[in-house]
Amino acid sequence: MEKVKTNPAKVILSSYLALIVFGSFLFWVLPTTKEPVSCIDVLFTVTSAVTVTGLTVMDTAKDLTLTGQILILLLIQVGGLGYMTLTTFFLIVLGRRIGLRERLILAESLQFPSLHGLVRFLKRVVLFVAVAELIGFLILFLLWVRDMGPLRACYMAAFHSISAFNNAGFSVLPEGLGAYRDNLGVLLTFSALIVLGGLGFFVINDLILLVRGKVRRLSTHTKLVLWVNSVLIIGGWGLLILTEMGHSGTLMDTFFLSVSSRTAGFTTLDLADLSESSLFLLLILMFIGASPGSTGGGVKTVTFTLIALAVVSYIRGKDEVVVFGRRIPDEQVYRAMVIILLSTAYIVIANLIIDRLEERDFLSTLFEVVSAFSTVGLSVSEGQSFSSCFGPISKLIIILTMVVGRVGILSFALAIAVGEGRSRLKHPEARLLV
Repeated sequence: MEKVKTNPAKVILSSYLALIVFGSFLFWVLPTTKEPVSCIDVLFTVTSAVTVTGLTVMDTAKDLTLTGQILILLLIQVGGLGYMTLTTFFLIVLGRRIGLRERLILAESLQFPSLHGLVRFLKRVVLFVAVAELIGFLILFLLWVRDMGPLRACYMAAFHSISAFNNAGFSVLPEGLGAYRDNLGVLLTFSALIVLGGLGFFVINDLILLVRGKVRRLSTHTKLVLWVNSVLIIGGWGLLILTEMGHSGTLMDTFFLSVSSRTAGFTTLDLADLSESSLFLLLILMFIGASPGSTGGGVKTVTFTLIALAVVSYIRGKDEVVVFGRRIPDEQVYRAMVIILLSTAYIVIANLIIDRLEERDFLSTLFEVVSAFSTVGLSVSEGQSFSSCFGPISKLIIILTMVVGRVGILSFALAIAVGEGRSRLKHPEARLLV
């Protein structure tokens, strides 16, 4: 039997790049904008949609035509689920057998730990996404139909349900969500969609199996993700309340910002009005990001938690990391460390280059880079993103950063790396002073 040779990381990166190129071509040839725009701005906008980031150099509601908005919405949906995920799903629907190579790529794309049960998992994922977005659409439609009328409410509900679930941050509301900062129903619906999209498809699948009685208990991964997400949302909310005392925002504003800041990019506040302490806190939340296998970015909640637990275990004199009574393999802790270090290094280098080229406010520039890397979409500016005042080279760096953030820094490194694979050779041990 011929050995299957494939590099899933390269295939996934190539699929996103191909989708960006194709989307940019469509955006350029179709009547998508009301005024002519530059090629770099087209590429920036399409990349932001495909990587479900939400950073904009054009006003989505005012500068794009209906055709342009619909194209952005389609790119968000494909980019959120992943091109390989949707392609494989349609091949399954058409009755085509999925080979080992396709399964390896799909497992990497969905971050599913096994090839066994992968097709059933994919079907449940697509069905759940469709149901979640449909429920979100119906709720938003009912909340908006009186104010907007049936037709406009239908379009707005569909656009924002998809954008929120995929943690994209794009909005076609003229004033964004700021106009609904006192509408508890709208903000809670957005929050629910954002959280569901950011939990990760493996966690969603685990919860579905538990509800259906197919499993007796949740996996360690699912329990950890649910616990960490709860801590980050509630903890972030509490800290934002403290840092915004005497500044701006209500309790609901800070709660929604705590939910949205880690990956979605929606906000009811002008971030330029926030205190520097709040912006620094948001930087940390954005850097952590969503959970593995989700529509969100960042270094991921599990990655950050593993490093934190490893530090605590070492300080307490333990030689293993334990989560809910289960030992975590050293290889996973090492992988988490590599992701954190690579992510930090990339953000620092990208920020230093842009700061040198643009010579603008350092914190705002750093905020933009982290927002792009974590595919969040928040920006310290009013209206369009802070990137809109960058030069072409800086915009290209932000574009690359969004791609790296969506693919994952480790997957990106593996995709572009040239190596000989793992070696069985073991070198002599050396002791260093640390």
